[in-house]
Amino acid sequence: METTESAADSLINPSLRALLHDIVDYAGLFPPADLPLDEAMHNYMQYRQEYERWMLSRFVIPVSRLEELSSYSGQFRQNEPFAFSVLGTGGATEGDFLSAYESDLAVIDAFDEHHAGSAQAEVMEVRLPAALLTAETSAIETFLDAVDAATARAGIAKLDLFLEIPLAPQTHDAIERFAAAAAEFNSRQPLPARTTIGLKMRCGGVHPEDVPDVEHVAHAIVACRDAGIRMKATAGLHHPVRHHDDDVGTMMHGFFNVFGAAAMASEHNLDEEGVRTILKEENAENFQFHKDAFAWRDVRCPIDGVDHARESLLTSFGSCSFEEPVDDLQDLDLM
Repeated sequence: METTESAADSLINPSLRALLHDIVDYAGLFPPADLPLDEAMHNYMQYRQEYERWMLSRFVIPVSRLEELSSYSGQFRQNEPFAFSVLGTGGATEGDFLSAYESDLAVIDAFDEHHAGSAQAEVMEVRLPAALLTAETSAIETFLDAVDAATARAGIAKLDLFLEIPLAPQTHDAIERFAAAAAEFNSRQPLPARTTIGLKMRCGGVHPEDVPDVEHVAHAIVACRDAGIRMKATAGLHHPVRHHDDDVGTMMHGFFNVFGAAAMASEHNLDEEGVRTILKEENAENFQFHKDAFAWRDVRCPIDGVDHARESLLTSFGSCSFEEPVDDLQDLDLM
């Protein structure tokens, strides 16, 4: 007998649900999965029907491939609305970025109009132009205003942007300047906001050098927490807890660590050292899910605090696998 949605929801630990709801942006098109579009879309549609669907968020696709989704119009109309996170083209300079952005917006507008009510590009992920990594906060603010003006000209009501900055020692200052500029931009948006700006952080990849040190992840979390902007993560977070990956050849971050650290940083105003300590945790038993709170060791965060952190600080992570996170949670007897 199939479990009804309401009955299934009642079986999910409340604090686990608070930390992990809508957490996975499915990126099956990307390494190491590298699936064909039809297989990735088939998987995504299947995951939307499964018990664990409460963990699933958007489908990630390059903006250049949005038009390929026209063949799925029938499936879109027959189901709950589909949401997409698109990877923008970007550019190394502000001019190149804005030119590509306007072209991307035209593709997004056509897609949204064609699938009105059944599918929509809600988020864009794209790299901040390299030229702005050394720019002053005021120059980044001017750039964000130009991005906003282009969005308005395209007639797109709302498209949240997560701009990627590499996590490295030399980008700490750039992240702080960007966070300040994004916070200032967001504060001027009408309610409901047309567009909000956040930081995208890459947590892993297929090579050891793709995986940022815990100090850089901690710095990004604290910088965004202090500025009051949102983040999304991508890559390398297939498993709950920090571990050594033999295929990549290095230690990998866990989603309990990263999202748990963000929740505790938000709730308890942790400094970077405190965040690093949680990011380094390798024992899954030290992450506890109680009826009224999420806990790491003896530090607790009530469910409303977890909800606040997920809404205002760390929103989701892109993963080429949805099954691996789910399988690991089942192995931990959490689902």
